Amino acid sequence: MYYEVYVDVLFVKNLWMNGLLLLLTVWADQETIKWYRIAAAAVTGSLGVCLMYVASAWLSGIGYILGSVFLAAVMTGIACPVRKHFWGRVGCLYLESFLLNGILAYLGQFHRLSGLWFAIFSSISAMTMMAAEYIWRNRRRERERSFSVLLHHGGCRMLVEALYDTGNSLYDPISQRAVSILDGKVLETLLQESGKENLPHMIPYDTIGEHGILEAYVLDGMEFVFGGEDRKILCPMIARMPGKSKQYQLILHRDLLSS
Repeated sequence: MYYEVYVDVLFVKNLWMNGLLLLLTVWADQETIKWYRIAAAAVTGSLGVCLMYVASAWLSGIGYILGSVFLAAVMTGIACPVRKHFWGRVGCLYLESFLLNGILAYLGQFHRLSGLWFAIFSSISAMTMMAAEYIWRNRRRERERSFSVLLHHGGCRMLVEALYDTGNSLYDPISQRAVSILDGKVLETLLQESGKENLPHMIPYDTIGEHGILEAYVLDGMEFVFGGEDRKILCPMIARMPGKSKQYQLILHRDLLSS
């Protein structure tokens, strides 16, 4: 049985797929995307695939596999020449290829993917994968920045879920102390059960959507574990959260973990 393979079609199809896969790999590795490198690597990979198809009659199964790995390594080296984590990028390229080809194989059940349709569906699939990776990466970063914090004030001790927010730059305009933000109900319970007289500080705040005045208090302390180290902060200033947090009760100030 014989199959006709048009080298020009094979070259263009692999050029498009290589470009998408290299873009996904560089994106997943959070490296700077250099389009000329991706284009050069995609062209090199497509030429290599065409040569391997032409020489397929003289290549054994192992030879074809080794040639594919060598080609993937060359493409990765051209697209991202940084040596650190090189083989990890090669593995990522294979993983992206597996996922993208799997999506296209599934979509191929409903529509014949050739020509322009192949370019459209493969591009949409690649953008979907990039969006999924972006969401997964942000959630992973958020998990790394969330932990439990023990607040204590007078005779009251409360354990709350906190988020270390690098965007929280709220300061007391008088003392220039960093201000964290706590859920209103939690703060009210903490103050009432502390058995202490609590004097509020009025702190102005501005965000993109609103501005106003926050009611803040100085607590006795807070304790948490971050980066494998026990942290204890004495007399932290805590403001009442202007709205209701859906997930985190405490938003820590960006300076508290850098000090």
